[in-house]
This record gives sequence, structure tokens and C-alpha cells, in this order.
Amino acid sequence: MTCDLHIHSRYSFDSSESLAEICRWAVKRNIGVIAITDHCDMIQGRDGIAYYLEVEKQRIKAFEKVREEYQQLEVLYGIEIGNAIDCPEETRKFLKLRKFDFIIGAIHFLPDGGDIYKLPYRDAGEVKRMFRDYFISVEKLVRLGGFDSLAHLDYPLRVLKGKVSAPTIENYRELVEPILSGLILQGIALEVNTRGIYDWQGRVGPEDWVLTRYRELGGRLLTIGSDAHTAFRTGVGFENAAEMLRRTGFRSYTIYRGRKPVEIPI
Repeated sequence: MTCDLHIHSRYSFDSSESLAEICRWAVKRNIGVIAITDHCDMIQGRDGIAYYLEVEKQRIKAFEKVREEYQQLEVLYGIEIGNAIDCPEETRKFLKLRKFDFIIGAIHFLPDGGDIYKLPYRDAGEVKRMFRDYFISVEKLVRLGGFDSLAHLDYPLRVLKGKVSAPTIENYRELVEPILSGLILQGIALEVNTRGIYDWQGRVGPEDWVLTRYRELGGRLLTIGSDAHTAFRTGVGFENAAEMLRRTGFRSYTIYRGRKPVEIPI
């Protein structure tokens, strides 16, 4: 695998890594294409869009610098838009005024404003309600569209160590399937996210059954991302991702240039 289309730098509120260091690790690992997809959650507060707007000019200059310095590496100007369903018009205006190579869509907050990372999850009922609200929100996000790839479908699993018996979303198939169908209808890619390799899940996500069902429904577009927030995680787990794609019947993955999909054989 020669790409990593989900990486965060110091221009995300939850990372302190420089673009130069990310590029250095990408070159070291023989990765040919990376997308820096810093967070822009469409919410109020210090960690929302206000943070992104505060650092945007610095980010643009940093991109120009690393593109000049690392010409052997294709550095895509990306972004991860979070919770666009909470303010769709503001999101449309934001994206219309900017030219990104690649846009990831994600849900990080529930309809009541609850941060999935910070909820208490005191019992199985709370976990079940969270997943229901989360997947319903993801389906709404897919219907809204306006982005290229859906990030980390199984995102809530990251914070459920010790709260669930196994790292699986299989109990929510009836909520996941409409999301997969919606992606296909909208021409949006599904992300294979390798972060679980170094997290408690111990595997690439989402699970095999999700990719298998996505393919059965007619899905073809898959992007690969490490979701790295530190440079040395860039490209981690990509051998596992390649094997997962082969195992579930895929023979290619997708990169985006100027928001246009390009299929790459495995």
C-alpha cells in the first residue's frame, strides 16, 4: 500500500506533529501519497471550527513549504469535516470557499452534543443508545454528502475497552447496512482505518463483514488511512489493510486528486 489518506498534524487541536516530520516518516516508509486531513469539527467551542480558522493561514504556508521540500512525495491538501449535519449550510459555505484535494466526513458528537470520547458508558444500555444515535447520525451525514470518504465507521469502539465484551459492531447490522447503501448511492468511499492495529481492537477497522457486505451491495471505493496523530504512526498497519482487502474480495483501493477518485491495484 503506497498511500495514507488520513493523517493529523499540529493544525488539528489534538496533535502537535509538524508536517515536515510527517513527510519524513512517509518517505522513510516508502509511502508515495499522503493526505493531511486536519480536524474541522463544525461545532462551537475551542476544539471546533474556531481552532481550524485560527491556524488555517499557517497550515497553508506549511503545505507550500513541505511540497517544495518533499517533491518525491505527493502531499494532498485534505480535511476531516466533523458533524456537518449540525450546520449543513455553514459547512457548504466553508467548503465552497476552499479548494481541497480530499475531504473526509466524520461524526464525533451525538445529536445532544455529547462527545463520544467523553461519555461515561455506565452500563450496556448507555452503550446501545450511543451506538444507535451514532449510526443514525452517520446515515444522515451520508445523505447530506459533500465529502469523499466516510471516516472510521466503528469510531466509538476506541473508547469502549472494558465496556463491551468484544470490539465489534456486528450487533448493529440493521443500522450499518443503510449507511453502506447510502455511500454507494452517493459515490462516497468507505475508509479502512488502521488505527485499531495499535489500539485495543488489535485489528484494522471496520470488520471483515462490513467490507464484505459493502462489496456485495456494489461498493467499490475504499480509502486507506492510519488516522495518525503522531508522525511515526504514518502508514502503520497497511500490510494488514492490504490483506483485509484481498480477504474480503477487493483488488484495489482509491486515492483522490482534486477530489476525483483514482483506483490503485493492490
